[in-house]
Amino acid sequence: MQPLSDALARVRPRRLASGFEDHVPAEPEVEPTCPICKDFGFVRKDVPLGDPDFGRAITCSCRQSEVRDRLRRRSQIGALGDRTFDNFFPSGRGALSSDDQRALAQSLEWCRKYADDPPSWLLLSGPPGCGKTHLAAAIANRRIELGGEVFFSVVPDLLDHLRATFAPGSDVSYDELFETVKTAALLILDDLGTQSSTQWAREKLFQILNHRYTADLPTVITTNERIDQLDERLRARLEDRRVLRVDVISSDHSVIDSLTDLWPDGLRTCTFETFDLSSNHSLMVAAQAALNFANDPKGWLVLAGAVGCGKTHLAAAIKNERDERGLQTLFKTAPDLLDYLRATYAPDSHVTYDRGFDAIRNAEVLILDDYGAHSSTPWAEEKLFQLLNYRFNARLPTVITTNQPLDRGAPVSGGPSQELRILSRLLDPDLSTVCRIDAPPYKRPQLNARSRTSRAPRGT
Repeated sequence: MQPLSDALARVRPRRLASGFEDHVPAEPEVEPTCPICKDFGFVRKDVPLGDPDFGRAITCSCRQSEVRDRLRRRSQIGALGDRTFDNFFPSGRGALSSDDQRALAQSLEWCRKYADDPPSWLLLSGPPGCGKTHLAAAIANRRIELGGEVFFSVVPDLLDHLRATFAPGSDVSYDELFETVKTAALLILDDLGTQSSTQWAREKLFQILNHRYTADLPTVITTNERIDQLDERLRARLEDRRVLRVDVISSDHSVIDSLTDLWPDGLRTCTFETFDLSSNHSLMVAAQAALNFANDPKGWLVLAGAVGCGKTHLAAAIKNERDERGLQTLFKTAPDLLDYLRATYAPDSHVTYDRGFDAIRNAEVLILDDYGAHSSTPWAEEKLFQLLNYRFNARLPTVITTNQPLDRGAPVSGGPSQELRILSRLLDPDLSTVCRIDAPPYKRPQLNARSRTSRAPRGT
């Protein structure tokens, strides 16, 4: 590579041929700081005629940090300039399952490869907080480090900037900003789907993305929305086989996470250590079965007994034991679970019924407390049968507590045949371990403040 400065150095003004000039002592030339470009900042490659880089001025390495700073300012990356692949934690920020951790690590590797040479479009999807924005910003920072042009923007912010260009005192015109976004070497749009869904917003987004789709310009998009919930015209482009789709973490986990966050303080204290066996043999058998299930959840565990005998305490102890190990466990009473499913039909629900029900029935471990305490409507029985029948056929680990009689000759709750079909699955010897607790109802003493923290009641 021949420095461009060598060629420029040969083009010097002739010295004046005056006698005075001959007597002026020549000032010593200042030594250049950079030996490569002689402080001109550019070099040219020594390549044959016809090469794309022939005669092209290339930024010298001494100016690369300056160039990167300029690229970073133009990229709009702002406070996310410190997000890199090296400070991204593939184990996640919370208690993730092993499957989620593997998915997160795989997403990291895909984004690394994309950043080195963006082929086309990349779609990062997943629930809020799963790391999509960090990965998108890491891609931008890697491209800037390599000397590439990037434009990064959160979608609602981009639309606000476009609207602001119509103001009389705007420093940039609408056409200038719109053209910059449309033609950026790499465009990264964060949080697609969080913008206000106005006709103008939909039109602008479609124009930007349609232009880039047609021109096959590298584009990164992050969203926590399902593809089928996005604008139909955008969906058609995002479903193209050329678009690399990466589920950072399965969006169904956002449903489970929102449900598992609702864990009452009273149940948090229900552990195996605070469970009072009261020298009752059936309690000892049930407690051992619950502990075995917590350590190695397989099949179904059915805890049956009168109100107050300790079923809920043991069921909650299973969840608390697994929570300490960072393992996902969904604990819901039957009435609360049905209420949640009903709420998904509301127009303002953030979760559709199909998505909520599918996430619940596929939970890693499901604890259904107080089966039989729900209102016995045809809809309720149908939903519970669909849920339990699915988990029965899939052999998914499930805990069920009930105070209903587990007798094939006596229908649960005396209700319709749906309950009989559920009963047959609860008593299946190949899948279920049934623990019938015959302890009397637990009489809760009046505990002082210290004993409340050291021992919890059994529960129902």
